[in-house]
Amino acid sequence: MNRRIFALALLVLMFVPQISYAAKPSIDAQIAAEEKKRSELTKQIQDYRAQIRRMGRRVEGLLTKVNTLQQDESMARQELTVLELQSQKIQENITLLDAYIREESIKIQELSAQMRDRLLDIYKYGQSGQMRTLFASRSVFEAVEIGYLLKLVNQRDEDILSQLQARMQNLDLSRQTMDEHQLRLAEKTVAVQQQREKYEDNIRETNAFIQSIQRQKVLAERAAREAEEAQKAAGQLIASLQQKRRADYLVGRGKGSMFDWPIRGVVSSPYGYRIHPILKRKILHSGIDIAASNGAAIKAPAGGECIYNGWLRGYGRVVVLDHGRGYSTLYAHLSASLVKEGQVVKPGAVIARVGKTGNVTGYHLHFEVRVFGTPADPIKYLKR
Repeated sequence: MNRRIFALALLVLMFVPQISYAAKPSIDAQIAAEEKKRSELTKQIQDYRAQIRRMGRRVEGLLTKVNTLQQDESMARQELTVLELQSQKIQENITLLDAYIREESIKIQELSAQMRDRLLDIYKYGQSGQMRTLFASRSVFEAVEIGYLLKLVNQRDEDILSQLQARMQNLDLSRQTMDEHQLRLAEKTVAVQQQREKYEDNIRETNAFIQSIQRQKVLAERAAREAEEAQKAAGQLIASLQQKRRADYLVGRGKGSMFDWPIRGVVSSPYGYRIHPILKRKILHSGIDIAASNGAAIKAPAGGECIYNGWLRGYGRVVVLDHGRGYSTLYAHLSASLVKEGQVVKPGAVIARVGKTGNVTGYHLHFEVRVFGTPADPIKYLKR
């Protein structure tokens, strides 16, 4: 029975690092979540670029270039996030292994001291000492009892030796694992630095391209025309997607009662014709801009179904909800989308995060209400 318990104890001790890792699942969950985001972002970008190739020259232009640069920037940022989390995980493993190695070293020292004492006893008295003790017994019963005790002593010696051997092997394995983790950490550190430089290069290239549009009148006028075309294309896309749906998710029956605010904040730019802050040309602003901080939660203003989740020229990262009766809402310039196409959402569900993708100057939510694909003033449909 003692040997069974001892064997189980050894198994537990040999897997202490793995058990310790499982006790801290948060970093693993974060890595998995960010990996999933990276996969979804990759698919969205691939879908967008496939759409661009299918449509050919009709969508070639400055806003497409801006979107492409920002997609590269978003992907570099996501890759950097994953690498940083992986480095953090490896560092945690190294810290746990270091603590485990220290504990094992102390236990090995204790077992070594016990074994030294026993070897000294054996050297002094040898096997003859045990035999003399046995023959000095005054009765058969006493001899049997002494023999049993001597057997336990010998078994204890074997146990100490087995423990010592197992712990030393485990210590060597842990040190090898530590060396491997430190090598991986060094590699990840280099990868993180390279990815950070790539991300910063993407930002600089995007900003330089946008500034070149602002500086050159011909480019600005061309970009303004593309922005108007992009608004019409968005309406056509929404109208075509709405034809496949007949569900009605709306509760309110008239203007001023249909939608809650998707996010609370100051309306920094109203619906209607305005001088575009980047293009410096007068064009229709087909929604309202609501000032908000980066990453702020955007909520569904009413029940609906996600009919589009991806990228649109000029809009950057976009989510579109269909609410029924021909009404849809569009959310643009997002840093992240949290719903999938075909997913039905309830009022107040978080569907996206504020960002500044697309043709924008800063963080905000661009919010549109469209009726059969045609833009309408959102203020008229939002609850007071």
